[in-house]
Amino acid sequence: MYRYKNFLLKHVRVARRGPESLMTKDMWLSRAAVRLMSGTSDADSEVVMNRVLGLVKKYDKIDASKVTEKADFQKDLGLDSLDRVELVMAFEQEFSVEIPDERADQLVCCSDVVDFILSEARGGPGKNPAA
Repeated sequence: MYRYKNFLLKHVRVARRGPESLMTKDMWLSRAAVRLMSGTSDADSEVVMNRVLGLVKKYDKIDASKVTEKADFQKDLGLDSLDRVELVMAFEQEFSVEIPDERADQLVCCSDVVDFILSEARGGPGKNPAA
């Protein structure tokens, strides 16, 4: 095994990059993907809404028949704070966005989540979309 490793290291060159350059690149790609996936048109917001509703309906602690655009996660769907955190993590993974804790507390229904995702796609308030 050691001989194979030495042989490969001797004959194959791999460019090394630090983790900082990879993180920056990946974060930029995530923002670009969200912008591409979520535009500002009604059709795009409808696609995002359908994806958000689908995620919420898949959550095992929610009765899918109660899920609507304006259904409150806590009052109407009966989610506690830990359930809401899990749901926010699912949104982050699905849409490749990072939702800050203080902003996550303000997301009380599916339409709030869609508004947040679309605002991130446009670069967010006060953000440079090219950054």
